[in-house]
Amino acid sequence: MSYITAIETAVPGNCFSQDTLAAFYMATTDDEADKRKIKIVSAKTGIQKRYSVVNDFGEKSSEFELFDRSRDREAGLSERMQVYKKYATQLSLDAIRQIRDFDEKKQSITHLITVTCTGLFAPGLDIELIRELNLNPEIQRSSVNFMGCNAAIIALKNADAICRSQPNANVLVICTELCTIHFQKRYNDDYLLSNLIFGDGAAAVLVSSGPDATYFGKKIEINRFNSMVLHHGYRDMAWQLSETGFIMSLTSYVPGLIKENILPLLGNIGLVSSDIAHWAIHPGGKKIVDDFAAALQLDKTLLAEAYDVLKNYGNMSSPTVLFVLKQVLKKAESAAFGEKLFAAAFGPGLSIETMQLQYV
Repeated sequence: MSYITAIETAVPGNCFSQDTLAAFYMATTDDEADKRKIKIVSAKTGIQKRYSVVNDFGEKSSEFELFDRSRDREAGLSERMQVYKKYATQLSLDAIRQIRDFDEKKQSITHLITVTCTGLFAPGLDIELIRELNLNPEIQRSSVNFMGCNAAIIALKNADAICRSQPNANVLVICTELCTIHFQKRYNDDYLLSNLIFGDGAAAVLVSSGPDATYFGKKIEINRFNSMVLHHGYRDMAWQLSETGFIMSLTSYVPGLIKENILPLLGNIGLVSSDIAHWAIHPGGKKIVDDFAAALQLDKTLLAEAYDVLKNYGNMSSPTVLFVLKQVLKKAESAAFGEKLFAAAFGPGLSIETMQLQYV
């Protein structure tokens, strides 16, 4: 079997209100129509604040690493990747070191899985973490790269497979995304949303082949994973490399595609919403969470953690669903034996990844 035995999160030190971030975006254009669109969309995101590794977005920022208010300069890909390399390791360490008694636990870690879609370098994040944490140099390592917002569940699926095949496995999964370093001075409808919802964050999870109730007060068993690729949403969520960083496509059709397909997905795996006591849903945007609730006829209070994470952090890509799961698991002590948890996240493709857990 496999069990989640710890989960922790971290964000950078630079915190900006949504109004401040929208004001920075508006300052990059003279087009009044674009300014109005930015203001309107920003107000509808359900986000109050987001975090960034760079301080460029601040109202009083005089020094900048990537972005100034110039309307004719765009940071290049190499500049953005240098910033990624500068900050990604430290943010990852901040999340990992939040794990209680990690210095003791790290001696038993057998595998490391790093997850990111916002930057790459070699030797990579995995090597840096092994060095900084003084992990066993013979640790088994792998990476889930460029798979987007649902990559955390894909990584947990890999960790689950490892734990089920090796009786003494302890897998450290670390998801780190610096989404804000890919801010673009673009104003089309698809990119408007991207600039206004993404933030930076990291989440660390320990998955073990043996149960451990010390962290949450209950044992949390991983039961099952399921996936669905919606080929008719192929172009609705995607991104590609460019000379000025990663160019995102995120259309307004994504929430509707999820709404139309989440109930059939549950039906295909023989699950009904009344079977689930706790929900950890990736808040890719407010409309996504709203439509998920509507599709399954769920009271929105059951998705309170998703709305809360969106409000206070924005969409951080892969670690976001783990921020939500961490909040859900805070209620573990009051949960009953046998209660089920359901996690879901959505990524390019358009793809849906789900995970079922249970208190045991």
